[in-house]
Amino acid sequence: MNDPVSANEALRYRRLSFYAEDVEKFNELLANFLRKANASCALLIDKEGHTVAKQGFVEKIDTQSLAALVAGSFASTRQVAKILGEPEFSVLFHQGANQNIHVTLVGERTLQVSVFPQNVKTGMIQVLSKELAEQVLGLLNAIENRAPEEAPQESLSDNFSDDMKDQLDNLFGDL
Repeated sequence: MNDPVSANEALRYRRLSFYAEDVEKFNELLANFLRKANASCALLIDKEGHTVAKQGFVEKIDTQSLAALVAGSFASTRQVAKILGEPEFSVLFHQGANQNIHVTLVGERTLQVSVFPQNVKTGMIQVLSKELAEQVLGLLNAIENRAPEEAPQESLSDNFSDDMKDQLDNLFGDL
């Protein structure tokens, strides 16, 4: 017999939802990290490769592909860790000729990705990424433990239909 509480908790674990204000808070943390670290960009992704938040010079980077590939790389590295008798590697680092990537596991299912140029010290990125991971984990825990009545109450504006029509007209022109 299935315990409904356990089933609900499992569903909640798999389907953690973020509201606009949650993403805004993640973006604030990432922006603060970028200022301190002098990194090019920072992403917060889930282990499946979905982007939660992103900050920095992301226009020149296909962040969706980057997130998916980093998640795949992390999954592959998890298997390497098991072969070596480690439960998991919590940090990955890839060094390139001009750009580097630092990936930090945050909690059990979130990754923080930093892209930074060669002139930025890797040690600084490691220290600041650890600090960022603690901040993000605190926010993730608060979101996960949030009671349903604490969820932001988002409502449509009174002029939603008119606003939507205007947006569609702007997009497709007056038909």
